[in-house]
Amino acid sequence: MIITRFQYRPAVLPFLLGLGSLSLPAYADPTFARNDDQFINIGIAARASYRSEKDAAPNGKDRSNDFDLESARLYTNGKLHKYVSFELNTEKDADDDISILDARIGLELNEHFNIFVGRFLPPASRASASAPYYPPTFDFPFSEQAPNRLGGRDNGASIWGVLLNQKLKYHVGAFEGRSGSGTSNQSDNLSFAGRLSYNFWDAEPGFYNLASYDGAKDILAIGGSYRFQKDGAGTAANPGDYRYWNLDGRLEKAVTGGGVVGAEGSYYKYDNDNTQDPSIASGKGFFVTGSYTFPQVVGIGKIQPKFVYERFENDNNNAAALAGLERKRYDLGASYLIDGSNLRIEAYYYKETRNQGQPDIDGIAVRFHVAHFF
Repeated sequence: MIITRFQYRPAVLPFLLGLGSLSLPAYADPTFARNDDQFINIGIAARASYRSEKDAAPNGKDRSNDFDLESARLYTNGKLHKYVSFELNTEKDADDDISILDARIGLELNEHFNIFVGRFLPPASRASASAPYYPPTFDFPFSEQAPNRLGGRDNGASIWGVLLNQKLKYHVGAFEGRSGSGTSNQSDNLSFAGRLSYNFWDAEPGFYNLASYDGAKDILAIGGSYRFQKDGAGTAANPGDYRYWNLDGRLEKAVTGGGVVGAEGSYYKYDNDNTQDPSIASGKGFFVTGSYTFPQVVGIGKIQPKFVYERFENDNNNAAALAGLERKRYDLGASYLIDGSNLRIEAYYYKETRNQGQPDIDGIAVRFHVAHFF
């Protein structure tokens, strides 16, 4: 007998997206369930925005006015067996086509040792695991420049788990990375990735973390990741190795009176082995951000002011390099949290300076964000 449930449960989504293991909290009913070991969750997500930038209209002297459906996703995940989970997610890509975002099977034996196989996020920074629907910044940080497929995903396998009362989390994986005929990787070398993170306060179990728990958890976490692929940069005639590492940390604390303080920072270093590869970053970057969520409900939501400062310094000498811009940016604005981070409206000002003859950016944006599991 199939049991169906269509209750509105706004608190469910952060846990579903944050749990690599799909063992749901006791109060989180799946969308469709046969029993505790066989169920399916169905969710949707979308981000729509308005932007206006100085001197960016077609005539080069007026402000631009642009509405954009940045992203639209359909989520499905669940369990096929007590020890086997699955995930199949789609997204509207830049050409308005529907593409596979995630498609993986998980062998989940216990909290200490699990295996994911298929297409999913390789181990990388904390921001990569929570974005783009829960980024610590307003826009996904440009200092995060991992050269993967749609949404930062890649095809491969990863072993992961939590230790020390769920405070220490590890990920180790092997992925395709750069591959295919005509690329620098003619030997078909795998891309290896790993990450370690530690939570001093509340634990964050599961494969992913969240950008924010909206005060439901107190977070003090540090982490770092590393990635390497032999011949993962350059061309077939001039191959080079690709290396990436990062360090990151997050603080989130509910304070007296009901407000929530948040702060996060991440540092990145990229190396394309001096190949001047125009599509792979070589350089260093970082971002820092801070926020405060007021405890008072204003209308139907809470107000969360936030600031972001971000920078990327390029080592490429190739002026045509897409990843070669040196960029500095700050954002200042606020989110209106209707259902925490799941349903919110953001309004912010941003200013960015760039090199290589690219014009600076001075703009404002308003974004409507929704993400919900049924």
